[in-house]
Amino acid sequence: MSAFEVEAAAFAKRVSDAVSAFVGESVPFTATGRGSRFVVAHPTGVPIHVGDGGTLTLEVNYRCEMDGPGRYLKVLSSKVAIYAGGRPKGDPLFRFEYVHNPNDGVPASHLHVHAHRDQFTRVMTLAALSGASRRQVAPEAELEAARMSRIHFPTGGHRFRPTLEDVLQLLEEEFGACPGPTWHKVLSDNRTQWRRQQTGTAVRDCPSEAVRVLQELGYSVQPPEGGPALDNEARLRAY
Repeated sequence: MSAFEVEAAAFAKRVSDAVSAFVGESVPFTATGRGSRFVVAHPTGVPIHVGDGGTLTLEVNYRCEMDGPGRYLKVLSSKVAIYAGGRPKGDPLFRFEYVHNPNDGVPASHLHVHAHRDQFTRVMTLAALSGASRRQVAPEAELEAARMSRIHFPTGGHRFRPTLEDVLQLLEEEFGACPGPTWHKVLSDNRTQWRRQQTGTAVRDCPSEAVRVLQELGYSVQPPEGGPALDNEARLRAY
């Protein structure tokens, strides 16, 4: 098995373990490869019982690849969506998405809320009339452009975006889902691992700030022989 296949299988297992711990039974996610990329998903969506007899459905999809040196896993896009009912049909209630290379004007990490409120529709229509770039559409598509689900609510950019575990905890705290007995340990472990990983990635984006903070804490930091690594200004400025 290649290093690529090992990483793909490991990532699928991490997703499966998190969801399985939440629902209290085994929920297998598979990694399907194509070239140097793979997709981690569940084929039908995962039913989640909430309240007294209610059901929501979780849909998870990650598109990934290995980075250039083949050392780290890169998420190209992700979607975590919650649907009302026992299957992912029609519009979800909401969906958290991440896109590694977003189009202009779209935040890398964002939230779509699929709701239809008159006040929101009016505001979005006025935004289109005032020239807001994201609301400019052909006349026949004006009603579609005014749907609240078309707005990309930013949720922290490339490094600080919500995780699958955050959405699962939201289902517990806000919708009354009852997670399995191992869930809270898995939540704690996975969240700690994710934030350590993202801290390391953020340091690579901004080594100068890492050096400054470490020196404030009393550490001695020596630059490499070739000179200090440069900050990734483009990533720091990204929407």
